[in-house]
Amino acid sequence: MSGYTPIVEPLILTRGADYVHRYNRHPNDPPFPDYTTAEIVITDGTEVGSPVIATWPALEVTADYIEFWVQSEQADLIDEGLTYQLYPHYPVEPPATDTLDFCWYEGQIERTPR
Repeated sequence: MSGYTPIVEPLILTRGADYVHRYNRHPNDPPFPDYTTAEIVITDGTEVGSPVIATWPALEVTADYIEFWVQSEQADLIDEGLTYQLYPHYPVEPPATDTLDFCWYEGQIERTPR
């Protein structure tokens, strides 16, 4: 088998609260290279071409984790049932001319009851 299967888990949001989460790499995985960036992309569906509802850039990427902090004003715009994907973007290493992008996590948006 070739390819990569993302880790599937929900992204849970609470109305009025910032979204703050640190995604830690597994100890057996290699460190994230310097200059790695990352983003969470929220879409209305799982099909290729599904509309993008929001894109949240990572607050910090280190060798060991990717961290997000999204203000509640942005997080409150996201409805339950939408889909998210977390994409790390590894920097260009010659002879490549583009970043290496892969989907590390994916899942559905869930909302806590109020």
